[in-house]
Amino acid sequence: MSTVSHAVSATITDGMRRARVALFLVFFAQGLGFGSLFARLPTIKARFDFSDSTLAIMTLALPLMAGAATLITGSIVQRIHSDKLLRVAILANFAALLIIGFANTLPLLILAWIMMGIAFGMVDATMNMKAVSLQEKYKRSIVVAFYAVYSVAGIVASAAAAATAAAGWPLWIFFGIEFVVLVPALLLTGPSLVHARVGAANEKPEKGALKVKVPWVPVLGIGLVLTSAYFIESSASSWGSVYVHDTLAAPESVAALAYGGYSAAMLIGRLSADWLIRSFGAKRVIQVCALIALVGMLAVVFAPTAWVALAGFALAGGGLCVIAPLAFAAAGTLDQSGVAVARANTFTYVGFLLGAALIGPIADLSSMRVAYVISVALAVVIVLMAGSLSKRLEQPSTGQADTAQPATAH
Repeated sequence: MSTVSHAVSATITDGMRRARVALFLVFFAQGLGFGSLFARLPTIKARFDFSDSTLAIMTLALPLMAGAATLITGSIVQRIHSDKLLRVAILANFAALLIIGFANTLPLLILAWIMMGIAFGMVDATMNMKAVSLQEKYKRSIVVAFYAVYSVAGIVASAAAAATAAAGWPLWIFFGIEFVVLVPALLLTGPSLVHARVGAANEKPEKGALKVKVPWVPVLGIGLVLTSAYFIESSASSWGSVYVHDTLAAPESVAALAYGGYSAAMLIGRLSADWLIRSFGAKRVIQVCALIALVGMLAVVFAPTAWVALAGFALAGGGLCVIAPLAFAAAGTLDQSGVAVARANTFTYVGFLLGAALIGPIADLSSMRVAYVISVALAVVIVLMAGSLSKRLEQPSTGQADTAQPATAH
């Protein structure tokens, strides 16, 4: 049975504990790097004199490249152990960020942008593979805590970016400090990731021998949940303050709280989610959280005042706090190689891009309230899919490796 549904005794080794610490650091670094880049986009825009349209293309290009990199990661980890790929990718991520800080020509910026997009996607896929794998070894829910760390990193990145921008620090110093602080720590803890490999960590498949077949139909079902969740999150982050300001006539100081409330509620939920799952079971937590998210988005659409909408965004954030982590855990039951997790991760970028891209044009054709009906509909999808997601979590992992050696060493 799933480790997130029933408490089962497990021997927690020192290696597993070190792997968990290493993964906490990876999730923090990933969130900090991404948050720092987007928080300092105005500086990059001013340096290269980008128009709003050009900047929009740049910001959309990054998740597009990351999504493509995530998709191919499932094939790469059949040849290279995921802990090695993760270590290289996270270092490349911060190297690209540092280059962006120094870049004074457009070709150098684009090169670093591509490098970061690819590295970010590979880290995203492999760190989720590791989190799901380690949870299987712990035999209890631990995966949501990694996302709580990611959320904390985003808050830290926003605060640090605001402080350094106010102080007038050059971009290369801001990114350089992150590089100098985090890269040595990542190098130090990186070898411990081997203890979070999927399945048996000691097996060494021959080069080219590992062929993994993962059924796409259940991946698509999980992907629909992830697309829906990240669409709602993207619609809140990209358009929430605009909706509260323009539609509900709130001052900018109030409208700015839309995504802040969403993020704060999500963080609070993630800090307690693993305990709730261990206490009440994944099925009940998923179903309740999905309903909370739906109520939140209904409150946003029908809000008579700004404060009702802000409460709605907060409810949505609190409700969605467990959806993505448990969706990845469900993907982890589809095979023992982690490939399904990597493939499912691609759908997070689909949702993010659609949420950012569709709300505005639909609002132009009708109204922002009508545009947010899409988020309500997708919250309904999550509610309807909650049962099948929880059933998937209750099933044991299955391996579907078409190879002479098992797909369990990655």
